[in-house]
This record gives sequence, structure tokens and C-alpha cells, in this order.
Amino acid sequence: MTREQRRAAAKAKKEAAIRKKQNKPAAPGDLPTSSEEESESEDDIGPANPNHTAKSRSQASALPVDPAAAPAKPSSSKTTPMSQLSRREREALQAQQAKERYQKMHAEGKTDEAKADLARLSLIREKREQEAARRKAEKEEKEEAEKLRVAEMDQRERKKREAALGGGGAKGGKKKA
Repeated sequence: MTREQRRAAAKAKKEAAIRKKQNKPAAPGDLPTSSEEESESEDDIGPANPNHTAKSRSQASALPVDPAAAPAKPSSSKTTPMSQLSRREREALQAQQAKERYQKMHAEGKTDEAKADLARLSLIREKREQEAARRKAEKEEKEEAEKLRVAEMDQRERKKREAALGGGGAKGGKKKA
């Protein structure tokens, strides 16, 4: 094929695609607004918003936005081999599978992050146990000190009572009648 023939074939292919596109029914976003209709010339053939194309709509509806919200379709990946998927679909599927693998390993505690978290949690748990033991010992010590203080006060009170009752009768002698 010569250069001119290739150019002519490419031009014919482009014109056929334009004719085919013009024959399609209008989709949302393809039709210009009333203000745009007045300003546009007749030779413009593109949609009002280039992002609103049939291909982009089909891609957006094919892939779930949130894997947690949309149910996973393992059967669709089994029925269509990886070689038949587009690059973006294949990469999205691989990324989702990698994310699921990581979450599973993290839950099992096999990832570095999970190991670090578990080590940090064990240190915290150990520190809390030590604090609880220290508080318990301090509480027991306080209770013991309080018991000793109460016992000393009772002993002093008893001595004062005995001194007041028993000592007053010996000093006073006989009562006058």
C-alpha cells in the first residue's frame, strides 16, 4: 500500500465513523443546550461535553464505584478471561484482588503493619496491667494505713475514757453528802 492509499483509507474510515455517529439516537449530554445551539456552527459534530460519551458511560456502569457497596462478581471474571478484559478493567480487578488479599493477611496478623499494631497493643496491655497492679497495691497500703490510724485513735480514746472514769474516782476521795 502506498502512502496516498493509506491516507485515503484512513480518511474513508474517519468519515464512516462520523456518519455512523451522526445516525445514533441522542444520549443525555450529547445534545447541546438551547444557548449553545445558537452559538455553534453546523460543521461541529462533537458532543456538548466530551466526557459524556457512550463509551465512558458504559465503562462507568460496568465497574462498581465502591467494592463494599456493590456485590463482587467472581462469576463474571471467570466467564471472561483476563486477556479479553480491557487494560483498565484488568488493572481495576487486580487492584481489588490485591486489596482483598492485603485485608485478609492484615486480619490474620501477617502484614508488617498488623505485627506493629499487635506489638504496640501488647505493650499497652502490659503497661495497663502494671498500672492496675500498682494502683491495687497503693489502695491496699492506704487501707492498711487507715486501719492503723483508726486503731490508734480508738486506743487513745479508750485511754482517755479510762483515765476520765477510772482516774477521777481515785483522786476525788469521798463524796460529801
